[in-house]
Amino acid sequence: MAIPIRGEGKCPIETSRFRYSKGDCNTQACAGDEICVANQDLVIAVDGSGSIREDGFKILKTFVSKFLDRYETQYWGSDAVKLSIVLFGNGVIMPDGKSVSPAIIRQPLTFDMAAVKTAVNDLPFKKGFTNMAQAFAAAETAFTQGSRRGSQSAVLVVTDGKPSFNFMTTQMVEQLDDKAVTRYFLIVTEESLDSDAMGVMKSWASQPWETNLVHVPGGLALLESDPNTFVARSLVKFCPNAYSPGNTMWEEINYGYAHVMDGGYCGDRLDDNLLGTVDDVEQCAALVAGAEGQSFIYGVSFSAGKCYKGTVDVDGTQFTTWQTSKMNPACPETAPKASSTLFDFYAMEPVAAAEAAAGI
Repeated sequence: MAIPIRGEGKCPIETSRFRYSKGDCNTQACAGDEICVANQDLVIAVDGSGSIREDGFKILKTFVSKFLDRYETQYWGSDAVKLSIVLFGNGVIMPDGKSVSPAIIRQPLTFDMAAVKTAVNDLPFKKGFTNMAQAFAAAETAFTQGSRRGSQSAVLVVTDGKPSFNFMTTQMVEQLDDKAVTRYFLIVTEESLDSDAMGVMKSWASQPWETNLVHVPGGLALLESDPNTFVARSLVKFCPNAYSPGNTMWEEINYGYAHVMDGGYCGDRLDDNLLGTVDDVEQCAALVAGAEGQSFIYGVSFSAGKCYKGTVDVDGTQFTTWQTSKMNPACPETAPKASSTLFDFYAMEPVAAAEAAAGI
C-alpha cells in the first residue's frame, strides 16, 4: 500500500540564524587599482530606452566600456569572469498589438573580452520603454545558454532609473530570486534614494540593497564628468573577488611568496612533502620556508589547508616571470602543470632576490 506523504519537517523562519545573518565585509580602504577576478557569470543589461536620449545612451556605453576594462576573463591560469551584453528598452510593438519586442542578447556569455567590448560599442539606441522585465528575461536566457556550474550568476542593470511595467518586472525578479541570480543596479538619476521609483528598484536589487546598488546622484552629467569614480565604486560592490595588483605586489615583497596558479600546480605533489594542515596560506609559506622549499602547493575545497612543499626550483628570473604573468602563468618545461580543483600553487621568493630588494 502506498504511504501518503506527510510534511513532518521543520523550516526555519526567514530571519532565522540558520538561514540569515549580517556582517561587515571588505571594510578595508580601496587601493584604486582593483580588478575583478571572480568566478562569476555576469550579464550587463544596458538601458537603451527613449528617456535616456541618444547623448545619454553614449554616456552609459562609455561607462560600461570603462567598467569592462577592470574585468579579467582569466587569472592565475583559471577562468574568471564570463560576460554577456543585453540591450533593453525596445519600443517596437509586436504583431499581436499588445506586447513589446523583447530585449536583445547582443553577446551571449563568453570569455572573449574583445567580442564583449565590440558588442557594447555597437549597441544601437532603441528609444523605447524602460522595460526591465525584458532585461531580466533575456538574462535568464543567457544563463540557460551559457552559465557555469559553481559560478555566481549575476545581472547588472545600467539604467536612468525610470522603470515601467513594474508588475511584470517584479514577477521576473522573483523568478530570478528563486534561481539564486544576484541583481545589481547602477542607477543614473538626480532623484533621491527616497523617491518612489528608487524604492521600487531597491526592492528589485538583491538584498541588502545597499550592497548591490550604486546611485549616481548627479545624473548623466555627473557620470560623464567622472566615470572612473563610479567604475571603481561599482566594481568593489558588484564583484565577489575584487583584487588589487598594487597591494598584492607589496605583499609579495614583504611576505616572501607569490600566488601563481589556481586549479593546478607545477611539478609533483609528493606525499613525503606534506608539511601538515594549516589555517591559511601564510602559515603554509612559513612551514615551507622552514623546510627550505622554493614553492608550495596549498589545498582548497575538500583539501583545504593541506600544505605541500613543491618540487619546483624557483630562481629570480622565474619568480619575476610569474609576478608579471598573473593571467596565464606557465610552468617550467622541467615541471609540467598538473590540473586539480583541490590545489593552488605558490612560489617562494628566492633568497638572493629578497636580499637584493632589501639592499643587503
